[in-house]
Amino acid sequence: MMIKPPGWLFLAAVSAVGCVVLYWASVPHWYVFEMFLFTFFVGGVLAAYWVILFGVAAGRGELSGRLRRWFLPSLIPVVVVIALVADVPFWVRFTISEPSMRAFAQTMSVEALRDDSCRWLGLYRVCWASTYSTSGGEDVPGNAVLESEEWAIESNTGFVWLPEGQPEETADDSYRHLKDHWYGWHGWDSW
Repeated sequence: MMIKPPGWLFLAAVSAVGCVVLYWASVPHWYVFEMFLFTFFVGGVLAAYWVILFGVAAGRGELSGRLRRWFLPSLIPVVVVIALVADVPFWVRFTISEPSMRAFAQTMSVEALRDDSCRWLGLYRVCWASTYSTSGGEDVPGNAVLESEEWAIESNTGFVWLPEGQPEETADDSYRHLKDHWYGWHGWDSW
């Protein structure tokens, strides 16, 4: 019996792993631990299957003429790694979402409200919005904090729109300057 290169089902599984990792990388602060575990356990099983299948086919001399089909699944992780290094997933999602997030942040900053209802702002689901407070608890006028919620994992990330000044790093909160008045925010994960 001839061993065939991995088919469409295998390519779909490898692509699904890549898509989940890219999705988790599309937030302001990556889920590094979760991305590693998922890639190791799910992607590792797929990689082991491919290596065993490839080894058996090579041992039987059944690789000739089909090398392109054998190596096609290995291109997916390469493309995912290149996208991660360039931070493409985050910048694509943020760039698409930024106009609606900016409009909502400007409304929140004028009205100085706290809003715990969920809404889609571009490609981010925001379920908490308020004004930014300093580490001393003092509200800073004319800004907004937007906490996003992700379907695949409990998150404590979001965005801070701060037209003046910079957010203060604390033991619980870290910030990443994105562009203009936008900062990515990661808060305490409560564990």
